[in-house]
Amino acid sequence: MPHTSGQPTDSGKERNGSTDTFRAPGISGGESVPLAVPHPTRHLWSRHPWLWFILPAIIGYAILFIYPTARAFYLSFFDWSGVGPIGDFVGLKNFQRLLTNDRFWNAATNSAKLFLAIFILQNTVSLGLALLLNRKTRMTHVYRTIIFLPVVISAVATGIIWVLMLDPQIGVINPVLEDIGLGSLKRGWQSDPAWAMKTVYLVQFWQWNGMAVVLYLAGLQNVPDELLQAARVDGANRFRAFRDVTFPMLAPAFTIVTVLAFILIFRAFDLVYVLTGPQGAPGGYTHIIGVLIYGDAFGTSGFSTQPRLSYAIAEGVTLFVFLAGASGLLIKALGKRKEAIA
Repeated sequence: MPHTSGQPTDSGKERNGSTDTFRAPGISGGESVPLAVPHPTRHLWSRHPWLWFILPAIIGYAILFIYPTARAFYLSFFDWSGVGPIGDFVGLKNFQRLLTNDRFWNAATNSAKLFLAIFILQNTVSLGLALLLNRKTRMTHVYRTIIFLPVVISAVATGIIWVLMLDPQIGVINPVLEDIGLGSLKRGWQSDPAWAMKTVYLVQFWQWNGMAVVLYLAGLQNVPDELLQAARVDGANRFRAFRDVTFPMLAPAFTIVTVLAFILIFRAFDLVYVLTGPQGAPGGYTHIIGVLIYGDAFGTSGFSTQPRLSYAIAEGVTLFVFLAGASGLLIKALGKRKEAIA
């Protein structure tokens, strides 16, 4: 039978309205003492002990990413060279200047062209290599290692290697072309305006090709053999089986490769800087956003010898917002393709 208000329970508790009280057993007329209620925060940590394991990561993320990002947004509204006290508040003038600056749009256009070139190469050459390496042979693992090796080499080392190889005096590319009868193709690869950016395309692709191959390989190994066998039974040749079965099943890998390439290429700096220098030689033909931001921040762009850190931060904030928005739209658009396949 339920206890009524004010009646003692077996454990010595009394319920008065909504408050629990405790009377010591065997002591008549003793004062009722309110029960201790755990603090909500202490209760949270005791019920979810896994929070202690992610707390260091959260603190590190806040210190190394959230605070610097918020600080960058704040500094982009000031006129500051990066040395001495922060200058005057200028509001949106830094953003207005960069959006009306031809150098910024030239660098943005070059970055977009670089992404488009890498996108095409990764979804043709890299996908073709993945299809070849998906076969089981003795040397498959060796080939995979060789193709993935440029990914683990630092971008600066990659740039130095290619600068030496492409040098018209001491490089190996021009002599090899001459030895195989293609001497008419010899040129100064980094100084020729018609080939400078194409050279950047090829070197950048060489560095990131292995990543795309590995991602596509992972996708190919998840394609059920039953579907391919059913397609062959239905009379489909290899091309039709790839088009109607394999490629649609690669939608998740295609999404990852595209989004990663988009982010990595628009954030590219070190490899292009080593290849073409701070001024995007020759004549700014290879200037991309990453090199432009660095030059504006430290006064090494050749167009200004004075550091303009707040202006460069505004360029970085603009790039950050663009990448976040465009990546979200890419994931959403490519996700619809995955949902249609599922």
